[in-house]
Amino acid sequence: MKYRPELDGLRGIAILIVLGAHTGVPGFTDGGGGAGVTLFFVLSGYLITSLLLAEREKSGRVDLKAFYIRRALRLFPALAAVLLVVVVVLLLGLAPSAALEDTNYGVVIVGVVLYVANWVAVAGQSIGLLGHTWSLAVEEQFYIVWPTLLILGMRFGRTRLALIVLLLIFLDTPYRLFLDLHGGFMHVFVGTDSRGDALLFGCVLALLQTRWHPAVGWIGLVGVGALAASWPGDPGLGAQILFIPGAAILGTLAVAGCPTMLAWRPLAFIGRISYGLYLWHGLVIWWNLPWPVAVPLSIGIACVSYFVLEQRFLRLKDRFGRARPAPTPTSAATPTPTPAPTAG
Repeated sequence: MKYRPELDGLRGIAILIVLGAHTGVPGFTDGGGGAGVTLFFVLSGYLITSLLLAEREKSGRVDLKAFYIRRALRLFPALAAVLLVVVVVLLLGLAPSAALEDTNYGVVIVGVVLYVANWVAVAGQSIGLLGHTWSLAVEEQFYIVWPTLLILGMRFGRTRLALIVLLLIFLDTPYRLFLDLHGGFMHVFVGTDSRGDALLFGCVLALLQTRWHPAVGWIGLVGVGALAASWPGDPGLGAQILFIPGAAILGTLAVAGCPTMLAWRPLAFIGRISYGLYLWHGLVIWWNLPWPVAVPLSIGIACVSYFVLEQRFLRLKDRFGRARPAPTPTSAATPTPTPAPTAG
């Protein structure tokens, strides 16, 4: 898959929305970060599916082992650093009192390491300083399940598989309504099953190789921005049903028509450090610093994390390349090669 810097720029917009909403930048609502997180989900579904399909088309298979090693090298080092800082903060008694209420950090840290923090929250356990890791759990669970489903589903062809995925997306809204009516607000907001529609929208874009006019992308971006400025901090029934699928649809438009203007280097750089920025800002906001302090502080810590820690593992990640094409006989005299192993 050819590198598209404008997608990094779009990721930059997503993290800036989250950062603005969580640090109290004027113009953002308390719940506005939900719009940015949903845009992240669409992007993740699109990028992962595009990479897997490109590998399959080039080599005839997908090396799942290498895929999961690359994901681990990309995601876990920065998360481990955040967990280490949380442990130190707790041991030194520096955690804000609000972060300690009803929180069993032994359970929470195990849940974060296993990427099930969202289900810990659904079970009624506060996840305190690590509350923002619910979205990492949703994405990681997607990474575990989707590649195998994609490989199996491609037997039906891209278009048919995309239609099946669209059916699942449309079923998600009545499912969320059912959960909401039965008191499952937290499940609706952080459940992998109830937030998976945004990821799946991205998968559909990749399956259908959808690229729309940049005007569509701008419509999506304006819509995501409007949601970031109006999403209630405590949504309730109506907002849950309207805002979550609305953000997924608008995020899909933004990805499908992503304007090349978003390749602007400073914005694309923010996109490249967005993972670390998301992780570290989630700790910074607990100290209720004014946003002119919290925003640059979060970006500064994320830069250090990216250049000092993350890039070391990103270079390692490059060693685990994608599957190579299976060799083929060049002449009748050439022995028939052993068939290439199946993905995984």
